[in-house]
Amino acid sequence: MRTFIPALALFSLLAASAPGWTATLQVTTTSDSVANDGACSLREAITAANNQAASGAAAGECGAGVPAPYDEILLPAGSFRLERTGAADDTNANGDLDVRRGGLHIVGAGADLSEIRGDRNERVFDIGAGLAAPAGPAVTLRGLTIRNGRADSGGGIRSAAGWPVQIDACTIANNSADTAGGIDAAGPLGLTLSTLHANSATAPTGPGGGGLRYTGTTPAQLRNVSFEANDSLTDAGAALFVGPAQLNNVTVAGNSSDSDFNDSGSGAVVAQGVVEISNTLLATNIDFSIVVGGSVSPDCVGGSSQLVSRGHNFIGNPGAGCLPTPQPGDQIGTPTQPLNPRLLPPGPNGGTTETQMPAADSPAVDAGAPAVSDYPCEATDQRGRPRPLGPRCDIGAVESDDRIFADGFELPL
Repeated sequence: MRTFIPALALFSLLAASAPGWTATLQVTTTSDSVANDGACSLREAITAANNQAASGAAAGECGAGVPAPYDEILLPAGSFRLERTGAADDTNANGDLDVRRGGLHIVGAGADLSEIRGDRNERVFDIGAGLAAPAGPAVTLRGLTIRNGRADSGGGIRSAAGWPVQIDACTIANNSADTAGGIDAAGPLGLTLSTLHANSATAPTGPGGGGLRYTGTTPAQLRNVSFEANDSLTDAGAALFVGPAQLNNVTVAGNSSDSDFNDSGSGAVVAQGVVEISNTLLATNIDFSIVVGGSVSPDCVGGSSQLVSRGHNFIGNPGAGCLPTPQPGDQIGTPTQPLNPRLLPPGPNGGTTETQMPAADSPAVDAGAPAVSDYPCEATDQRGRPRPLGPRCDIGAVESDDRIFADGFELPL
């Protein structure tokens, strides 16, 4: 029997596999400063971790009086805006935040409390650029909102080939790039309990990937993830998988491809590598090729050998280019009779990230895989709530809370 590791159990494995943290750097200012001024900025903390040297001698500087190695950076609640401009570099002096050390953990107070803003001057995080792949555990980003980055690729986050990255309980929002508006990952990727919202791929000739492009060689792991309102001028309004991936309890809804209306793209999810999906919802996405009468595939693109169903998926409108072989529990519409997942609007439904919950009468409710199966649902949903809340888990990233009305009758008080 082949099973997925539930998201919270994955956290425990990551912690167990990480080196013992001997020094934590506590960020104490929201300023994007580099000075021996007795404060520890986020940029200074990353540079201290990269170089394994304190940012200054003054009391209060990042790492002052604390022996290396520096393995973890903690951010308080607040808005951290990247403001240092200058010549492009990979030394973390200016522009984006350059992570040059494997295994570093950058942990916020929660995605609803700690945000890092690029404000469209440059991407937000650049991980491992120009460096050989590191040995050891992944660079981990947890409990953060990463927003308003702008670059040629990976407006929010870019990771170099071979550099493993784990993104947990984060919001990646309002970033843009020619390719891969939100995340451009070329090394191993884990993405859990997170939302990618309103990211854009803006190159008119592609390859697209509004929320995500993955080009690594080991299967990316996406679990309890929501893609909403991302767009691409060409293909893959939500996610472009050039490399392999495994998706479990993922919701992809309300994303747009071919957003310049010129019949040059399709698919919220585009599978070029082998992408295995289970308990995943792809629906209510838009392919604007319909405006010019082109070939339309709103929810997904991939042949049966690229997009591989492992059962209990919901695909509203596969269009002409989405051809998975149906498996038990799959609900798949047609271009002439698309299926309506009856999702509620995106919103703060609990937890620290925005989610899109199925209504009580949604066909995704109680339609996930049984607990004893090869590809069960995650043990919790994106908000950390236990699954299932009904007799079976729900398809997608979040369980419906509105079950009291599921049979059309209100229970007496």
